[in-house]
Amino acid sequence: MRCFIALEFDDNLIEKLSVIQGTLKSNSNKGNWVRKENYHLTIKFLGEIEQEQVNNVETLLENISLKCYCPSLSLGDIGYFNKRENYYGVVWVGLGGEVDKLKIIYNQMEEEMYKLGFEKEKRKFSPHITLGRRISITNMDFCDIININNKSFEYNFQLNKISLMKSEEIMGRRVYTSIKSYKLKS
Repeated sequence: MRCFIALEFDDNLIEKLSVIQGTLKSNSNKGNWVRKENYHLTIKFLGEIEQEQVNNVETLLENISLKCYCPSLSLGDIGYFNKRENYYGVVWVGLGGEVDKLKIIYNQMEEEMYKLGFEKEKRKFSPHITLGRRISITNMDFCDIININNKSFEYNFQLNKISLMKSEEIMGRRVYTSIKSYKLKS
């Protein structure tokens, strides 16, 4: 099964992100928007794994949850990866606050997953929440859209649940399902 490790969001954060995404949608011609049920913060993408690996990853997540504290975060600016002529490859919301605690979780995850036989990520960890992909903005500048959303960014939250997630396509839609979740230390 295709899996990844993520920090899951509570309903209040999901609604806040939906408001921000709604503003982006209303100023876009087209795009592939993340459904609000799929909002999450990816810690590590695993790809296709077998059931034996699932059991090992669950044990690893339980151990990490006993050691790591839940980060207090805030929403950051809207940004993007991979701008092309007519669209933005990935549009996301960055994070502020205790990002150092996120990096501790990430670094421990990378080390422990490596011991289980998973490759270490070559790219620098850049925590963000994806809102959409292949987004074509209307006749506005990207900076103008950030300014429209400025008030929406005033939001603080804690991420207290780390999960092994399954990713599958059901009836043409990407669906993320929690296989097993663990609470981080308060």
